[in-house]
Amino acid sequence: MQSETRKNDRYRLALALCLGLLLAGCGGLSNALHPEPVNSVWQRDGAVKRSLFFATDREAAVGSFGLHWGAALRCGRANVTIPAIALPGEGPAVSSASCDSEASLTAFAHQIRDATQAMHCNRVLLVVHGFNATFATGMLRAAQLGLDTQWNCASLMFGWSSEGKFDRYAADIERSGYAVPALIGVLQALNAAGLKIDVIAHSVGARITLGAAGAMCQARQGRVDQMILAAADVSAERYNDDFGQLLKRASPCFRRATIYASEHDMALITSESFHGGVPRAGRVPLRNLQYGQGYGAVDLVDASLAPGDPAGHSYFTRSHEMARDMMWVLAGASPAQRTADGSLSCTDWEGSPCASGGGRYVLAVAREREPDWATRLIRHIWPVIFPVQ
Repeated sequence: MQSETRKNDRYRLALALCLGLLLAGCGGLSNALHPEPVNSVWQRDGAVKRSLFFATDREAAVGSFGLHWGAALRCGRANVTIPAIALPGEGPAVSSASCDSEASLTAFAHQIRDATQAMHCNRVLLVVHGFNATFATGMLRAAQLGLDTQWNCASLMFGWSSEGKFDRYAADIERSGYAVPALIGVLQALNAAGLKIDVIAHSVGARITLGAAGAMCQARQGRVDQMILAAADVSAERYNDDFGQLLKRASPCFRRATIYASEHDMALITSESFHGGVPRAGRVPLRNLQYGQGYGAVDLVDASLAPGDPAGHSYFTRSHEMARDMMWVLAGASPAQRTADGSLSCTDWEGSPCASGGGRYVLAVAREREPDWATRLIRHIWPVIFPVQ
């Protein structure tokens, strides 16, 4: 028995060393060092420019923002071109001003309101990025999401101070907590300006968003319309369920929350090990079915087969299937309507149809579009290297 255990440990160590050498050789997964091109999932020909508002607590740099926390909120507007790549030290040129006071933040919210009125609408799409993201990549991804979901009103990127490095997860978690008060202020100001707010939040960004929305709700100072939480990096432990508590706290103040989860999300597998084996809400599609009742208006989508990056964490920006479904979510379509449209399918669970609450909605992905065998192999090996306790 002990020899078998030692053999398994050696096997795990060998895999970890091989993967470590591979990551070191290719520069790792750090967005700040090796950013990836950002393009539309619809593969449009030619470049598309989009105007984008931003609010960030990052430290200001020449013409942009750096990787460190700035201890104050700054806001602005920039024109972003898709496709593009945020090379190290480069990115969309921006100018910004302090919006760290109530008066300045109110003025900024009024700028967004004026922009929406010029577009003949009164809505703003707020995008909150996740772990391992620079300011420039956050801007590009927010612009891409607006483009791919055919969003025709104002967009706002909330850029908290992620360091953009895959090996700085603990630092990112700490900085994400600093961002919650700033996001509360942004949400309150947008509500006070009479804007309807829709949110797309990814990974650690979902943690920030739920915390801010709940605090705003408790203070009775606004609400959110559609809230999309993709790959939420939040504890979903059975008897100590942070995600469920945050949902309940915010539920009186959102019209509907849509949770996308993938059981093959390698980043969240790593996060689970980092957090002592505690499940993450963005990786437990079946367990998330418990949020169907008693947690407000919540829709649950299993996105395990979504095409995306090899780590399976950024599928929400990497597949036209996700873009299409999020487009319908933002338009207010129910899961049943999206199933009829073909963006979702209904998979029975324990013999019950989706209509009775016992089944689950699954992102509709053609077989040839599902992750290939090599990607599946990597995702199956990853839990061996980073075991969930």
